[in-house]
Amino acid sequence: MSTPIEVAIESIEQALDEAKTVPFSKNKSVDVDVIKAAIEDIRLSMPDVIMQANKIVSERGELLEQARKDANQIILSAQEQAKEIVSENEITKGAQSAAADIMQQAKNQANDIVEQARQTAAELTDQAQKWATDMRTSANEFVESIIAEADDALTDSVNEIRRARKQIKLAAAQGSKRAE
Repeated sequence: MSTPIEVAIESIEQALDEAKTVPFSKNKSVDVDVIKAAIEDIRLSMPDVIMQANKIVSERGELLEQARKDANQIILSAQEQAKEIVSENEITKGAQSAAADIMQQAKNQANDIVEQARQTAAELTDQAQKWATDMRTSANEFVESIIAEADDALTDSVNEIRRARKQIKLAAAQGSKRAE
């Protein structure tokens, strides 16, 4: 499935492919309105790219929330295990020590999960921002190159027309001198 930016680029390419050759030159005449419309479509599609990046950032928050829930579940499970050990051994020092160890392990594990989730979320955010920046840069460079090509083609066409007019005027002047 093509993105709106890809569709706009394809319409620019099609306009260039279908451009008519300017008489007496190698240059082509393009429909400026088609090029401008495609450039406008690219500009209007840029917010979609930014929205996709925002979606990735939102998913980062969901990932952190899930990690917090998992950490809380581990802590609750550890507390339950600690209660079971205490009740089975009728509050012995060994049970208290085991419960404290389980709690510490659970907290360490929960902290590790949260830290890994933060790192993953930060990487996803960085990738999304880089992708969005790369897309904007590529689109801007492409639009600039199309505009430059169109400008060069139009300049060449105008120069070709001016040369043709001079030749016609020169031929007409020479023809009127011969007629005398």
